[in-house]
Amino acid sequence: MDIAGLSFRTFAHATEDEEKVEQALKLASGADEITRSKSEGYHGNPIVVMEAKISRSKEIKEFFASLSVEDVQRLLDTLEIRIDEESMFFLRLDKQAAFEGRLTLGRNDDVISVRGKIKSYPQSRENALKTMGSILQDVLDRRAHKD
Repeated sequence: MDIAGLSFRTFAHATEDEEKVEQALKLASGADEITRSKSEGYHGNPIVVMEAKISRSKEIKEFFASLSVEDVQRLLDTLEIRIDEESMFFLRLDKQAAFEGRLTLGRNDDVISVRGKIKSYPQSRENALKTMGSILQDVLDRRAHKD
């Protein structure tokens, strides 16, 4: 896999059940280990920041394979805005859907943020776009052959 690893991050606000947020993060990432740190919102409200990482190729493939065909296509269609100059790839998952056991791209601010470092040689944004495009297209192609 040409992704060095994926980092997942979300927030448990004071109004949310921390255990449910952790379960949503575990579902999204497939990681067993979640790190927590305490923070404070703009108005002084307590926030728990939760993070998880996966780095094994199999885990990363399983993550992308767990997304719907529509979401993988949406990532492919919006790839240009999802990769920065340092070859970092970004997406956001709907945290509420993850509570319900579904992985879907987020369309609001209540999300699990995901970022990954794309390995491309030589390292450049253009090469990262090609590499990530190939990864996502491969996910779509594998799905097409299963159906």
